[in-house]
Amino acid sequence: MTLGEILPTVGQLSHEDKLRLIHFLLLAVAKEEGYSLEETEESDATKALLNQLASTQGVVWSPQADPEAIQALSDLLVAAQGATNA
Repeated sequence: MTLGEILPTVGQLSHEDKLRLIHFLLLAVAKEEGYSLEETEESDATKALLNQLASTQGVVWSPQADPEAIQALSDLLVAAQGATNA
């Protein structure tokens, strides 16, 4: 199976499933490179990081979805335009 055949299906996955796929691919590539990120006798810091990654949900913030940010950007643009016209 080629990447071109897989990408349309990947695009249809939910956000959570895409994150799971990233995790799966990371482990697979690490294994191919001779590393193991699976739980073994890792340091406490490595275990904590892997646990944090496993429990993390990706959140994307955009000023386009925040009315206060939109107003602040609008105010800055008006002020900048006023300063250039003065």
